[in-house]
Amino acid sequence: MKFATLLSLTSGLLTSALAAPLEARVDAQEFDVSGFTAGCLPHGTQCSINFKAATNQQPFQTTCTFTGQPLGASSLPDVGFTACEDASISFSFRRVTVGDATAYYELALVNAEQNLAVSKFFPATEFPLINAGASVYQSFTGQNIFVVKA
Repeated sequence: MKFATLLSLTSGLLTSALAAPLEARVDAQEFDVSGFTAGCLPHGTQCSINFKAATNQQPFQTTCTFTGQPLGASSLPDVGFTACEDASISFSFRRVTVGDATAYYELALVNAEQNLAVSKFFPATEFPLINAGASVYQSFTGQNIFVVKA
């Protein structure tokens, strides 16, 4: 009887000990993004993407920023991987078209130190073209705080 109790107790402790590191690895497979903005200036020649990003393995947020020329006259351009203030984190942004009509925008985030790469797909409806009278420009209208998981 004592052996069975000891075996059960040992098994429970071993299971708990093994689960803790696994949980930490699973939790690290995400970025917390806040303050996400993306858009082009009306009557302008610049577009920008700005946000803060962090993982649960970092004690701080880093700022990620891109500024560049619009695609055509008014649309957000594709952005190749660009380093954030913390150079171990980089991001890319691009328009993805599926089939003939369905369009999405993809935000990809990479943390080289943590071997972490994730992406989020936004529906194109969250990046509408807005009529400003004499010009049209594109601006993000979705939630500006979100989690991007692997």
